[in-house]
Amino acid sequence: MKKLIHAIALTLTIASLSSAAYSTTTMKNSRFPNIVGAVQFPQNKAKVVRDSLQLKIPQDSRALSQMTIAVPQGLTVKNDINLSDQSGQKIAANITVNGRTITIAFPQQVAPGTELNIDLNRVLISGTSNAWLYPVSVRLVGLNADIPVGVFRLRIY
Repeated sequence: MKKLIHAIALTLTIASLSSAAYSTTTMKNSRFPNIVGAVQFPQNKAKVVRDSLQLKIPQDSRALSQMTIAVPQGLTVKNDINLSDQSGQKIAANITVNGRTITIAFPQQVAPGTELNIDLNRVLISGTSNAWLYPVSVRLVGLNADIPVGVFRLRIY
């Protein structure tokens, strides 16, 4: 009986130490931008949250001219979005939120070697899910098509 109680206590301790929200990417390629991280704050089942993702543009990639993020059903994104690079410097962009699609157009192309930090502030949660999936596409300089680069997934416990 003591062993069972210790096993349950250990399991509960490990479960309580794990993060409440984390992400994974579905595609990584050294020549295309890829999602390297995402997080939700606060990391609980709040009704208004900030969802953030990091997109890395590799050195051997083309520069980035536009980005599209599809918003999952059950979430509403306000036009309150911040963009910065890995040093924290703000990046200018024309941002449009149209229903379930966020389009970010960069007046000055984002150079290879940059890591973009995108903060979706004041995301309203009206649905229920234990995993929110945001498909992400980019448009590179010289290409006139959107290229899917992955899905950032936030799992909520």
